[in-house]
Amino acid sequence: MKARHSPRPAVPARRRLSRFGRLGPLLAAALSSALPACVDAVTVEQAPPPPALGVRESRTLTLEFMRFDARGFAKTLTLEELRALPRPTLEGIWLLDLDVSTLIENALLKVMYMPPAEIAALPPAAQNLVGLLNMTPENADLRGTSLEGLLGVGNAVGIPTSKILSDLVGAAGNERIIPVEITAQAVLENLVSTHPNTKTRRGPPTDEHPDGVYPVAPHSIPVTLYDVVTDFAGLAGQFGPAPLDPDDPDGAEHPGFIKAASGVKAALDSFTMTVKVNVNALPYKGVDATAADVASVNSTPGQIDTLFDFSEPDWLVLDDLSRNLSIGELTLAIPESPMHLPGGTSEEPAPRGDSPVWEQPLWEFEHILARAGELRAAQIEDHCSSYGPQGTSTSEFQPVEVCIDDAGWTRISVEDSVVLEEPPPSPSYFWDILLEVAQARLHDGGLAEGEADIEVTLRDVPVGVKTEDLVASIKENLANDPAVLKDMAIELNDNAAGDADFYLYQPSTESGVAGTRDYLYFVAPDDIRKDAEGARVRDYAYERPGFFADPELTKKVSTTEEIDGDALHEKVEVEPGDALYFEDDEGRRYEIRIGDKPSAHRLSLTLTRLE
Repeated sequence: MKARHSPRPAVPARRRLSRFGRLGPLLAAALSSALPACVDAVTVEQAPPPPALGVRESRTLTLEFMRFDARGFAKTLTLEELRALPRPTLEGIWLLDLDVSTLIENALLKVMYMPPAEIAALPPAAQNLVGLLNMTPENADLRGTSLEGLLGVGNAVGIPTSKILSDLVGAAGNERIIPVEITAQAVLENLVSTHPNTKTRRGPPTDEHPDGVYPVAPHSIPVTLYDVVTDFAGLAGQFGPAPLDPDDPDGAEHPGFIKAASGVKAALDSFTMTVKVNVNALPYKGVDATAADVASVNSTPGQIDTLFDFSEPDWLVLDDLSRNLSIGELTLAIPESPMHLPGGTSEEPAPRGDSPVWEQPLWEFEHILARAGELRAAQIEDHCSSYGPQGTSTSEFQPVEVCIDDAGWTRISVEDSVVLEEPPPSPSYFWDILLEVAQARLHDGGLAEGEADIEVTLRDVPVGVKTEDLVASIKENLANDPAVLKDMAIELNDNAAGDADFYLYQPSTESGVAGTRDYLYFVAPDDIRKDAEGARVRDYAYERPGFFADPELTKKVSTTEEIDGDALHEKVEVEPGDALYFEDDEGRRYEIRIGDKPSAHRLSLTLTRLE
């Protein structure tokens, strides 16, 4: 646990600071736009911190409540400035769930229409994939499968096998047996959507999602600001091999579907992100009980619900996103099963039959093929085609009949009068036929079972989303969930100093801050300072956060009532003479005795350590 320790090391007695040196970047930017450009450095005397309190020791401190309201202030961040933000901050800003249906379909089309010279350079399994994606009734190679018997059936009645296949699937002879959109759907369902990082994403904890885990839209990948400003540098890591259960890193693993990716240009070098905010840019003054000293708490977390005016169309402006988002080089990977998986021979168990393929992991190539066959069968109307000599005949002699019903079950019947060297294929589901043929062709070239994992590298694959649609989705999502911008807003207005346990707040009135009502707010987890890497400098280790009326901390007097939109902090109204008690994050108990008010916006108090 990161904990505070006292006494703390003294800081140098003298430090050279510009007049903006201790202000948050947002406040400094706001002030610099209103003041002359040239600001001389000044020398500021910096007193060393006081010693920590011993048991039964007291110290009187004065807190001041100040405001600097920046209304409609526009802050523009360049690509370089965004990249300088801590990675956890950028990764925490979810922008949208990007539908990758078009990307997968475009990738498959790239494979299908690959030039012959590029096909020849592919590994054998990837070459075989090209042939499978382009399989038609005319070019279907039935060697080594039970459908090889169709050759004999065709010869017996004088018709080509392609005619029988064409009639069976309801496709022209040179039309692909499985259209690309069906193959893409099977890949999305079985390979992409089963990856743990396409199922859920991280986000801020809410009442609806207390664990901070959110579902990802179907057929989509979550996109964060980190992805955009780094040109999706983490694609292969995010969607490569990953534990199926994130809480069990040593358990079963998904193989992933992206082996490598590069050349993505999501944001041009001139990209800027402009946010317009309404914010009190000054910190709240509070007390660090461990040091018994005044500390500054960043005021941004308590304002997140009012920080942005979503009714203004320019509350967020993204300039110079890539107009045509594409992936320069993408390597897709699909594993095959280590064993041969025969097609089924029974209608039971319905509705898929008895092939062992359905018991295998969804993401294996054979299961994807079977699913594609199932989807294709759903498009084929139940029918029977009869054949006599020289093709479909109107005569009574029609010894060959090929049927498929509305469940996808196929039968090829041949009268005993027709002499065949090999019997016709046994009845089976349409996807069993496809699976048998595809497995045979996948291993062409002497590939053994388990040697046909597919990896294929494609270039210039369009993602399939328009920039204006991308921006519209980002703005809508952020407006619906502004909490995801909280960490970035804190970075932009980083004015915290020290590690306060509580701070002074004065509620607003219609005419502004009156200064007649004083509240003490107990810090919440969002108030903990973060380091340059975006990690909290200490744990939120308060066992009993809030304020109490008794030293034993049994009678809590603070509540989380909403004031000025803040329902996060434990808070209590105080007046001169009040006594409160609390415990810090190291388990030490303190008394707060409220003193007088030196002015409308100042409050004195005496802090006493009890144990």
